[in-house]
Amino acid sequence: MYWNAVPEVIAILVIILIMINSHSVHAMPSTRDKLFKFSLYYTCFCILLNLLAIQALSYVTTIPVWVNIVTNTAYFIFYPPAPLFFIFYILFYVYELAPQKHHVRFRIFSTILLSSMFIYIIIVFLNLKFGWIFYFDENRNYIRGPFNRTSLVLAIFQGIVALIAILLERKYLDKFFFKIIILIPLFSFTIITLQIFYIEVVLTGTAMMIALLSLYLNFQTRKISVDNLTQYSNRETFAANLEKLVRLHRKVTVLVVSLDNFKAINDTFGQKKGDLFIKAIANSLHEICVKGQVYRYSGDEFAVIFDNPLPQKCIEEVIERFKNLWVVEGVSKRLSASFATLQLPFKVDPKADPITLLDHAILTAKNQGKGQLVNCDVLILQNIRRKNLLTDRLLQAIPNNSFSLHFQPIFSLASGKMGIAEALLRMKDPEMGSVTPNEFIPLAEELGIIGDLGQWVLEQVCRMLDKLRLQGKEMPTISVNFSGLQFTDSKTVKNILEIIEKYSIPQGKIIIELTESTFIGTLFDDALSVMKPLIAHGINFHLDDFGTGYSNLSYMANLPFTCIKIDRSILLNAKVHTRQHHFIDSIIHIVKQMGYCAILEGVENEEQLAYLQEIGCDMAQGYHLSPPLEQNEFEAAISQGIYYPLTKITQ
Repeated sequence: MYWNAVPEVIAILVIILIMINSHSVHAMPSTRDKLFKFSLYYTCFCILLNLLAIQALSYVTTIPVWVNIVTNTAYFIFYPPAPLFFIFYILFYVYELAPQKHHVRFRIFSTILLSSMFIYIIIVFLNLKFGWIFYFDENRNYIRGPFNRTSLVLAIFQGIVALIAILLERKYLDKFFFKIIILIPLFSFTIITLQIFYIEVVLTGTAMMIALLSLYLNFQTRKISVDNLTQYSNRETFAANLEKLVRLHRKVTVLVVSLDNFKAINDTFGQKKGDLFIKAIANSLHEICVKGQVYRYSGDEFAVIFDNPLPQKCIEEVIERFKNLWVVEGVSKRLSASFATLQLPFKVDPKADPITLLDHAILTAKNQGKGQLVNCDVLILQNIRRKNLLTDRLLQAIPNNSFSLHFQPIFSLASGKMGIAEALLRMKDPEMGSVTPNEFIPLAEELGIIGDLGQWVLEQVCRMLDKLRLQGKEMPTISVNFSGLQFTDSKTVKNILEIIEKYSIPQGKIIIELTESTFIGTLFDDALSVMKPLIAHGINFHLDDFGTGYSNLSYMANLPFTCIKIDRSILLNAKVHTRQHHFIDSIIHIVKQMGYCAILEGVENEEQLAYLQEIGCDMAQGYHLSPPLEQNEFEAAISQGIYYPLTKITQ
């Protein structure tokens, strides 16, 4: 008999390529990953065994008949389990997504599949006696027995069992994956059918190869384009699709949903619960935005692309959904989100990058407060262009002398005399004009140059103090603000001490102000390791903006501050709210009881000043006492002695 084994040879070459490409993909492979890898090796073994059996049959008249009996029996024993491994691989995946209580179904289907295989193996061994599958006649001709196609029938039966299992768990499966696992068996069944009609062409290995290749290619593509947690398309796919839509000038609407402070969910309930909330949100967006494509935009952000250019009703439903509770495995939580929308084509500037527009719009929404919606418009584009220009100017600001220092006195409320002056960094660019610290400081942190600015400020302060000493004037105590990023830099201590020593600044003349945000995520021991060597050289520390953020009293109790600066927002409503008076009184009382100096910022009128003196606040700062002074004004005022209100002294 003539056998055509070319398809088997091609099949084994393709499987070898899959083995090479899938090597070391998983550093910690799961049982399913190991099973897929084993299936590759096992299928190769079966195809080689099949080729060996074919080769033996080609020389049936010249080699002992027992060789053909052994090789063909081995083929019928080892080949049928190959598709079974493939089926179990799919079932492992299905029941990873199905609920735990459905795993009993997995055990039932596994029992059915293994039992059918066990019965088949018994038939193969009985074939040695009864010739049910194959036998050789007296002329050494290969004769097919009545059960010769049992292995193909077994494969079809096991495939049907697998399909039933998949259909039962269909609602838990991703639609994309469901299509794959439905189509692959159909392709395999088609090849098996061809094998029945074209006996001389060997296709059993080819069927397995197509199944494995389809699974491998689809899963690899899925890993590249789909988020593993939510099973929706990922950011890379979103960016690629958006680029295509822009290129084709398609009219679409893009919605980005960014959760507000989702980290608190993970911190409170654990990451596993947090992941369930993420999946619930993604599924909810998919249900609401039926005509849109949902994407996992980033860790706690989602995007939806609508073909409809005005899906206003759907967007309103999404916003409304976040006003209600989210319930996951008995845990109820109200989740806030910020929203950004973009209409494409972007008529204001068709060449503008849509992702840059959306990211800036989301940031703008978050800065406006929770639950806000911002549309990408001409204002967003102007803000982006201003940020890009400021980035360029900020990188050149020091060599271009765009920075200057102003000094705002902090007065003792007992004596009325300035006790400290806070150094404030100001920027005036020849192209952009005056730029507020609220705008350029966060950008400097983002660009990683905040450390350079901090060193520049400290050096200018020390240079001024050295100049005043040479003029025979009194050297005031100056406080310098430090960013949290500067504080975590391992070179900070060395850089500060080098500047202090360079100008021979006496101890106690430099104070470093740190905000509470500096210590978020920082251990007290780590903070102390930076503060202690500086304190040893006469540098004191103030805790700035107390009363905002976490307002954590443990910072006062455990870290060596000398003064606590209470934020201006605490004093803002004191005039109209009696409770606010008591609140300020209590804070100052606690601060003083703990042995710290209390400084209150934002004194804007005489009534506030009188109130602070009445409750025994140590020091105060604000425009009513003195506005920030340019360096030359500050130096001139020092010789007169600075008392509040400064405007009356210097007239």
